[in-house]
Amino acid sequence: MQPIVVAEERAVGPAIGIIIIVLVLVLGGLYFWGQRMNKTNGDSIAIPQESVDVSDPQTEALKQQSSSDDASSIEADLQSTDVTNLGTETNSINAQSQRDTTSGY
Repeated sequence: MQPIVVAEERAVGPAIGIIIIVLVLVLGGLYFWGQRMNKTNGDSIAIPQESVDVSDPQTEALKQQSSSDDASSIEADLQSTDVTNLGTETNSINAQSQRDTTSGY
């Protein structure tokens, strides 16, 4: 008669528990690292003062537009809106963005 060989059963529960604990620790570390990165990135953003305190005639004219929704009031507001410098202002903003990107800001 041959001896009966009993297969050794390994407990799967502790291995799964260890994997879950490691995953929770990694995810927690990534969360706190992301929070730290967001905090340092938020502190380094500088808002140019001239963009905050801008008050020009065009902006003031836009604030004075009519709140009426009839066609004649809308057309009068449209006619009083100056859009001739819109492209140059956009190009100026794009040029500033390009300078900031290349200088590392």
